[in-house]
Amino acid sequence: MEFGVLGALRVRDADGEMWIGSPSQRRVLTALLVHADTVVSVDRLISALWDERPPETATRTLHSYLARLRGVLHADGVERLVTRPPGYLLRLDAADRFDAARFDRLVNAAHRDPERAAALLDEALAQWRGPAYAEFADTEFARPEAQRLDASRLDAIEERFEIGLAHGAHAESVAALDAHARANPLRERAASQLVRALYRVGRQADALTVLRTVRTRLDAELGVAPSPALRALETAVLRQDPELEARVPPTPTSLSAARPAPTPAVSTPAPPRSIAHPVPVPIGGLVGREDDLAAVAAALGTHRVLTLVGPGGVGKTTLAQHVAHAVDGTVAWCELAPVTDGGAVALAVATASGARRQPGADATESLIAFLASREILLVVDNCEHVLADAAELVTRILRRCPAVTVLATSRAALGVPGEHLHPTAPLPVPLGTGDAAASPAVRLFTARARAVRPDLEVDAANLAHIAEVCRRVDGLPLALELAAARLRSLNPADLAARLVSPIGPAARSLSADYAAQPVSPADLLTGPRTAEPRHSTLRAVIDWSYALLSPAEQRLFARLSVFAGGFGLAAAERVCGEPALLDVLTALVDNSLVTAGPTAGAVRYSMLETLRDYGRDLVERRGEADTLRDAHAAWCAALAEEAGRGLRGPEEARWIATVQADLDNLRAAHRHAVRRGDTDLTLRLSAGLALSVLYRFPDEVVAWSETALTLPDAAAHPRYASVCGAVAEALTFRGEHERALRLCEPALDALPDPDDARRMPLLKVAAAVALYRGQWAECAAATTALLVLARARGDRWYVSEALLFASLARTYSGDPAGGRTLAAENLTVARAADNPSQIAWALYSEAEALAGDAPDRALTRYHEAVARAAPVASVFVTNVAHVGLAALHTRAGATTAALAEFRAAVRGWRRMQVWHHQWTTLRNLLLLLADIDAEAATILSGALNTHAANGFGADAAAEADTVDTLRADLGDARYAVARAHGTTLSPEATVTFALEVLDRNIEVEH
Repeated sequence: MEFGVLGALRVRDADGEMWIGSPSQRRVLTALLVHADTVVSVDRLISALWDERPPETATRTLHSYLARLRGVLHADGVERLVTRPPGYLLRLDAADRFDAARFDRLVNAAHRDPERAAALLDEALAQWRGPAYAEFADTEFARPEAQRLDASRLDAIEERFEIGLAHGAHAESVAALDAHARANPLRERAASQLVRALYRVGRQADALTVLRTVRTRLDAELGVAPSPALRALETAVLRQDPELEARVPPTPTSLSAARPAPTPAVSTPAPPRSIAHPVPVPIGGLVGREDDLAAVAAALGTHRVLTLVGPGGVGKTTLAQHVAHAVDGTVAWCELAPVTDGGAVALAVATASGARRQPGADATESLIAFLASREILLVVDNCEHVLADAAELVTRILRRCPAVTVLATSRAALGVPGEHLHPTAPLPVPLGTGDAAASPAVRLFTARARAVRPDLEVDAANLAHIAEVCRRVDGLPLALELAAARLRSLNPADLAARLVSPIGPAARSLSADYAAQPVSPADLLTGPRTAEPRHSTLRAVIDWSYALLSPAEQRLFARLSVFAGGFGLAAAERVCGEPALLDVLTALVDNSLVTAGPTAGAVRYSMLETLRDYGRDLVERRGEADTLRDAHAAWCAALAEEAGRGLRGPEEARWIATVQADLDNLRAAHRHAVRRGDTDLTLRLSAGLALSVLYRFPDEVVAWSETALTLPDAAAHPRYASVCGAVAEALTFRGEHERALRLCEPALDALPDPDDARRMPLLKVAAAVALYRGQWAECAAATTALLVLARARGDRWYVSEALLFASLARTYSGDPAGGRTLAAENLTVARAADNPSQIAWALYSEAEALAGDAPDRALTRYHEAVARAAPVASVFVTNVAHVGLAALHTRAGATTAALAEFRAAVRGWRRMQVWHHQWTTLRNLLLLLADIDAEAATILSGALNTHAANGFGADAAAEADTVDTLRADLGDARYAVARAHGTTLSPEATVTFALEVLDRNIEVEH
C-alpha cells in the first residue's frame, strides 16, 4: 500500500487510488501519518479532530472513525492500524511506500553519495505533487511537519541546482532558477544561484537587477539587509571577479544528469498566491483528468481567456481548482454560483480580487483600475446563470487589463473575443470488459467505492458490472460518485440492475410526482431537453440516489440547499430545524451528497452547485423555500450581530475569518431580505457588518448597507444611524467627505437628544471629517460629545474612538503634550478591551504625539502599532504607521530608511486603493525628493497638482516653498518641462512613477 502526503492525502493499493472521502477519517489518518510507526495517544487524536472543542462523545466517535479506517487499511490483509496504549499505532511494513519517508531517505542518501547525488535528488523531488499535507498544512497537528518537509524540499531543489551549475549547466538552468527565485523571493541561496548562472552566460546587467530586487524585498518585507555573502557576490559581479567564472570538472556527467531538475508547471506546483479569497483546495485526486490538467495549464500560456465548458457534474470546478494550484503566480478566485443578480457580478469579482470602490467610479471601473497594472490569473467559476453579465465584464477586463488572464467555467461559452474553449467531457467509459480496469471512469468509480466498501473485490464479474454502471451514467464524475457511494449497501450487480434504464425504478416513482411540474434548475444541468440522451442521465442518477435516502436524510439534504456557500454544523442545526443532525449529515457526506472539507478550526460543509440546485427545487415544490430562506437570513443576521461584537474584542482575528468564510451566505441573506422588503432584517445585517465594512470588507458590503438605507421606514429603525455611520465612514476612506456629511448630518439632526446612544457612529464620522480637513474646533466639539455619550453608556469601543480622534486633533493642531495625554488614556482603555486594532490605533496616536519631541520613543510605538495590526489584517493603521515612520526618518536625516518606509506606504495605499491618503503620502514624499532628486520631485509635483486636492495650513506652505526651491534649482526651462510631464500622468501612472523613483534612489543610497 502507498501513502502520499507530499500534496493532498493519497492512499493507493495494487488496484489504484483508494478514496477516503470522510473528512474525519482523512484527518485521523493524516495525524497518524505525521507520527507514522509511533504511538499516537487518544488525546492527541481528539485534539487533531476537534482542536480545543471536542464534543462530549469525542472518544466514542474517534473509535468509530478508527474502526472504519482500520477496515480501509486492512484491504490487502495486512494489519496496519493497531491499538497500543495510550492510543493507536499506524504500522508501515517494509512493503508499504510512504512518500515523505522516501523523500527524506533519498535526500540523506544524496548527501552521503556525491557521485549519485543528482539522480537521487531528482528521484526525491519526483515524490512531490503539491505542498506537504496540503489539506491540513495550517492545522496545529500537521503544521510543524508540513513546514519541515516544505523547507527540506526547497533545500533539495537548490542543492540540485547547485550540482547542475557545478557541471556547467548554466544556460539550461537560468529559466528554472528564475522561476524558483520568483516563487521564493526571500531565499538568498536561490538568488545567488540565479545571479551566478546569469553572469556566466554573459548577462551581467540582469544579474545585478536580481541582486537589487532581492535587496529591495528584504528591506521592504523584513527590514533587513542582504547577508555578507550576497553583498560580496554583488561586489564580485560589479568587479567582474575571475572567481565567478565557472570551473567545470574535467569529466562532467552527462547533460541529463547535470541539468537541474526543472520546476514542473503542473505536476509539482507551488501554491498559488491568492489575493483576497483563498483558492479552494480540491478534495481527492483528479482521476482521469491528467491530460486535461496539462492541456489547460499549457493553453493559459497562450490564451488570455479560456473557458472550461461541459455539462453539470462533469468536474469543471474541480479541474479549475487543480489548474489554479498548478500554475505559477497570483490567483484571484471568484465563485459566481451564489450571485443570482447579474448586476452584482462586478462586485463579487471585486470582492474576490480585493479591489475597492474609487471616488466617482462604479464597481466595474474600480475593478478594472485595480487590475490594470497587475499580473493575475482571474478564475470565475459557474458563469452560466449570469452569462451575459459575466461575459461583458470579462470583455472589459481583457481590453483594459493587459496582464490579466481569465479562466472561466460554464455550461456554455462566454462568447467573448479571443475565447479559447476547453470542452470538459465525461470520463471515457469502457467499451467492453477487456479494457475496463484501465478506464478512467472505472478507476474513479472503484476509488470512490472502496472508500465506503474497503473489502470490494474487483474480480472479473464485479468488473463487468462496474463497467456497465459507468456506461449507464455516461461517465459523468458526479453521477459516478453518487452511484459508488451506494455500494455501502449494494453489490455491483445490484447497482447495475437498478440502473438498467436511464431512470431506475425508485427514481421513476419519484419522478412521476414531478411529471406536470415546471422545469427546475437541475433539469438544466447540461442543456435543453432536446439535446442528446446523456443530458438526462445526471438528473436520473440524482433522482435515484435521493430516493434511496431515509426520510430524515431527504429532508436535511433538501433544506441544506438554502446555504449559498459553506456552512458549519451549528449553522445547519439552527437553520434546518434539526437540533441533533450530525448522524444524518454524516450519512449525506458518506453518500457524496454533501462535501466536508477542513478549514482552520471547525469543519465546514458544502454542496456541489448541481446538487444544491436539485435541493432548491425540492424545497420549492414542498412550499418550504420562503420559510427556509427566512430562517437562513435570521441566522445570518444573528451571525453578523455576533461578529460585530466579536470584532471589537480580543478574538478579532477569529471573527475576521468567520465573517469572511460566510460572505456568500451573508450575500444571499441580504438579497432575500431586500427582495421581501424586510427592513428590520436588512438593517440588522448591515449594522452587524459595520466594522467589517470599515476596515476589511469590500465595497460590495458597503453597497448592501446603502441599499438598506433606502428601504421603507428605514430612517425610523433603531439601527439606521449605525448603518449611516458605516456607509459614511466608508465614504471618508474614499475621500468623499461631502457625501459622508450629507448622509450623516440629517440623521444626526433627527436625533436631537444628546443622550441618545444612536448618535455615536454619526459623531465619529463628524470627528473624522473634521480631522481630515484640519478643522480642529469642529473635531474637538464632535469628539467631546462622543466621549461624554460613550462614557455615560459604558461603551469602551466608542470611548477609545473618541480619544483617538481627540488625541490626533490635539497633536496636529500644535498641542502634542495634550495629544500624548489623550493617547495614553486611550491605550489604557484599548488594552482593557484587548482588541488588537484599537491597541494599534492608540499606539499610533501616541507615536504621532511623540514624534516631534521624543523620536526614539515614537519609533518604538510605530513599530509596536504595526506588530499589533498586522496579525489581524488591520491594514489601515499599518499603513499610516509606515507614513509616520517615513516622516520620522526624514526629519532625522535617515534618507534610506525614510525612502523604504515611503515605498511601503505607497505600495500599501495602492493595494488598498485609498487615494486621498495616497496623495497625502506623495506630498510628504515630495518634500524629501526635493533634496535628492529635483527633476523627479518636479514631475511628481505636476502630477499632484493635477489629481490631488490642495493641502492646507503648514503643509500647503511647505509644499509651496518646495516648489519655489525646485524652480530655482532646475531653472525655468527644465522646471517647466518636468512639471508639464507630471501633468500628463494618470493617477496609477503617478504611483508607478513614484515607486520607480523610490527604487532608484534607494539603490543609490545603498
